[in-house]
Amino acid sequence: MTRSLPFQRRTLILGLLALALLLGLLVLGGPSSSPLESGSTWHRGPAGYSAWYKSLEQQGISVQRWQRPVDDLLEQLDEAEGATVTLMQNSASSETLVAVLPGFVAESELPALLPWLPDWVEAGHQLVILGVKAPATAAPFSQTLSSETGPVQIDTRRRYTAGSRLGVALEDDYGAVVWQQAIASGPVTIAATPHLGANAYLDQPGNFALLTELVAGAGQRVWIDEYLHGYRDEEAIAAEVGSDSWLSYLARTPLVILAAQILAVTLLALLASNRRLGQRRSLPTPTIDNSRAYIQALAGVLHKANSHDFVVQTLSQAERRALQKSLGLGETPISLDQLQADWDQQSDRPATDLSALLNPPVPKNESQLRDWLKRVQSLHYPENATGDTSGP
Repeated sequence: MTRSLPFQRRTLILGLLALALLLGLLVLGGPSSSPLESGSTWHRGPAGYSAWYKSLEQQGISVQRWQRPVDDLLEQLDEAEGATVTLMQNSASSETLVAVLPGFVAESELPALLPWLPDWVEAGHQLVILGVKAPATAAPFSQTLSSETGPVQIDTRRRYTAGSRLGVALEDDYGAVVWQQAIASGPVTIAATPHLGANAYLDQPGNFALLTELVAGAGQRVWIDEYLHGYRDEEAIAAEVGSDSWLSYLARTPLVILAAQILAVTLLALLASNRRLGQRRSLPTPTIDNSRAYIQALAGVLHKANSHDFVVQTLSQAERRALQKSLGLGETPISLDQLQADWDQQSDRPATDLSALLNPPVPKNESQLRDWLKRVQSLHYPENATGDTSGP
């Protein structure tokens, strides 16, 4: 037989285990923030652009998120204009596409990340790329620069200092922060930081104003590339997966991970409710008391038969022998008179008529039987005596 843990301690340990498992699932398997969310207009964190996107809508600027390959956007614009790409060189029909890179990306890596870039620029559209990596300089990491739209907060030492520039929108003595340069035979507006209009600068109106001027200064319609950040609409998902089944869509969302967490916690709860901490111990085999069982069975029969006389006679004889033995008179039966005389000689014994108590009339009902039993019991426990020594 082994000793088990107390119930309160066992419950505490099970609770701590469940909490540790849940935290582990949340940290290791839960839906966490992806690096691709940085720069997304859906992301509300400091690196997101949700506040700037909302400000464009409030200003009445035509802006829309794009969640498919940019090649599809080019095709859509071409069909809407009803002309070929060559005829779209007119700037009046140009569109502006904003690509906020999820981090600092070198210019040499842009063709792999933005394979549509040459087609977009050659089609005569405007392009704004935020986050092209420039060389680090001795500039202070955090400073406020002046611009035509107001003070702009910049938190980077990177500046563009080499190469030809078609124009500069924001610079200091160390180099350009926002500039235009020719890429694929067309002007592209570039920022050396991917956080120019991030939510972290919500209290810096100059940042939002400058970015808005860059993307919508000539009144063009603005498109935000969300496909770059991993967002897909239903058509894009169907094209990539090869099926438009909603099961395929759910299989690629964090809902699967959430379901796994719920299942794991449920299994842990079931395990905790059916198992106990500590070693197993065998249940003790109950001891059968045949005498006690016989007495209880006999008492039940006598109670139903109202055999008061049998009960009184049997208990009187037993009490008489017990009193005789307690007075040191041996086990040989003696008369009631001798028993009474020895009883009275004991100073610690209550004054009791043993003859009337041990030879009472037969009780007529259960209430009288109970009263007699109490008086008999008072012989052994005087403090329980009722003071009534008369017969029933």
